[in-house]
Amino acid sequence: MAFKDKYKKISDMDFGESVKDRPVLLVSMEERPQKTSGSYVAMKISDGFDKYDIKMFNTGIASFEAAGIREGIVVDVDITVQNFNNAKSLRADDVKITKTSGTPADFLVAAPVDVNASFDKMITYLNTITESHKGEQYTCITDLAVKLLEENKAAFLFSGAAKGMHHDIIGGLVYHTYRMFGMATRVCEVYKTLDMPLLISAVAIHDIAKIREMNTSDAGDITYTPEGQLMGHLYMGAEMIHDMALKYPGKYDPEKVMLLKHMILSHHLNPEWGAVKGPSTAEAQMLHYIDQIDAKMYVFENRFGDLKPGEVTEKVPFGLENYVYKPMSYGG
Repeated sequence: MAFKDKYKKISDMDFGESVKDRPVLLVSMEERPQKTSGSYVAMKISDGFDKYDIKMFNTGIASFEAAGIREGIVVDVDITVQNFNNAKSLRADDVKITKTSGTPADFLVAAPVDVNASFDKMITYLNTITESHKGEQYTCITDLAVKLLEENKAAFLFSGAAKGMHHDIIGGLVYHTYRMFGMATRVCEVYKTLDMPLLISAVAIHDIAKIREMNTSDAGDITYTPEGQLMGHLYMGAEMIHDMALKYPGKYDPEKVMLLKHMILSHHLNPEWGAVKGPSTAEAQMLHYIDQIDAKMYVFENRFGDLKPGEVTEKVPFGLENYVYKPMSYGG
């Protein structure tokens, strides 16, 4: 039995329920002012199944540090589930270094797939497409995608895909990309007018600049970099494509490079969602839809893990527009 399975999931705790000395990974902590006076510590913790926000009032980071408590270690927390606007809110009544044998690795929330194998499958498929176009005037655009992926492999394998909405886990970027990649290959079988090499290349690297936009800590905390805050991964991703193409003058079809950059710049659809331009090609529009499908399905899947058949979420999950219901047919 895995260490995390010895304990009740925090998400399964009910309103008013308390637990003492619950071992968790302290992912991050931040001191904030209270409304009246003093301060509290806002923490993100992981029970190995999910990450949760929890607050400890009337204390500060200095008190934590004096007790040897820091980010990235396992701590024992006294947790109480409160009702805040008809939603669960976690309060920490005590935090101390764990007395259990739990290690940070026991509580890391990571992608439920072999990220190395998933990465290799995408590279193999892309290389196969490149080979099938050998002898043409320009090297297939899939080759450019492979070069970007292999050049950034280590960070790509480890990074989360978002700060909070979807795939915000270690290896989340590969997991998100790999599932989209599978959809893209299949959708091209249905819509045969789509430029398949262009679409799968765009899918493979659509979020590659998230490795520069965000940092993923060893404990799984995801934070924005200054570069990410100022420019965002769409602009930076197009820039990475541009720079790679410049390394190999005359190798890739200039129009394909332009279209690939357009797809990256437009895959968020609207300016209010971060898009530089709206999708102007069928492939760009399809990239947006595939991205949205996987992002939203991830939220559904995560929430299903918190629900019993026949239950509805207490609030509309971040990233969706409606409550989530788990049908009876889904079983436990």
